[in-house]
Amino acid sequence: MIKFEEEQMMRQLKKLMAFALVVCMMFTMAACGKKGGETSNNNANTTDAEKKTESESTDGIVVGYLAKNTVDSFHTILNKAAEEKLDAFKANGTIKDWYFFDGKTDPKNQCNLLDEAFNKGCNLIILLPAEAEGCSPILERCQEKNVPVIVVNSKTDNTDQLATTFVGSNDVEAGEIMAKFVKQELPEGGGYAHIQGSIGNSAQIQRGQGIHNILDADSNWTLLDGCEQTADWQSDKAVALAEEWLAQYGDGLNAIICDNDDMSSAVQAAMNAAGRSDIICIGVDGSEGPLTMIKNGEMLATVYQDGSNQVIKGIELGIAVAKGQLIEKTYTIPFVLITKDNVDNYLK
Repeated sequence: MIKFEEEQMMRQLKKLMAFALVVCMMFTMAACGKKGGETSNNNANTTDAEKKTESESTDGIVVGYLAKNTVDSFHTILNKAAEEKLDAFKANGTIKDWYFFDGKTDPKNQCNLLDEAFNKGCNLIILLPAEAEGCSPILERCQEKNVPVIVVNSKTDNTDQLATTFVGSNDVEAGEIMAKFVKQELPEGGGYAHIQGSIGNSAQIQRGQGIHNILDADSNWTLLDGCEQTADWQSDKAVALAEEWLAQYGDGLNAIICDNDDMSSAVQAAMNAAGRSDIICIGVDGSEGPLTMIKNGEMLATVYQDGSNQVIKGIELGIAVAKGQLIEKTYTIPFVLITKDNVDNYLK
């Protein structure tokens, strides 16, 4: 009897111990689950905060303006217009910041400056290319980083394929306008010279194409031997070439067509001083110097391109695409022939 009671007590004790063990395990699991949940929530909150901080640090449009140069008069106009527009956009909060980079008419320099722009956080690039081929890597890099790039005024070789948009004018048209004016003023024909911009720049290539489109098709006109050379957009080099050709060809030199107005106005002044004001000199840009000469009867014409509007439109389109808006792939601003008849409309 006693033995039976002892066995009963032992069985009861085992049941109590088992129950106690189950209860302990349940409390332990609950505690562990709560601790793990709190840790998970804390990690999630930290990640959200980090993401928010990262988003805030990169929020806003930062523009990198890669200028061609700060030297020639036409690009001085473009740079000033860009500065005023970008400063205004920064002041009203449209953009967070912007940086100016002087390309110094050197494609390698412009390519290197792109790295500096990226390091400064630029997420929109405005490019005024120094050269068609040499600046092509800039567009490739921007595409790799998914950074919009707006090409203004002249093109790279891959602008049509890789640029977010191009804003400029048709430089073939500019060459044709100049050549047609020369033909109009001297219908009997003659010998002409062509002073080129920097070789490899799209404006140099296309303006030359336009000139040859018109004058090569006219048997009354001849490109004088050795009289198509570059002066790198520079007035002093252009004058040196013109004076050399004048000495060589004399009365056989009837027109000097230049790829820009820094060169054409300086060459016209040199020809006037040499007693050859009959030589027609014409160029492209329509800057203040040649416009004043036209007003004063010292020069017959220039071809005006609205550089300020080109760069302003480029900046506006760049900001639009940075905000996710659809924009045009190409935006063209026409050239205008300026003579004494309309010079007052453009001379400030």
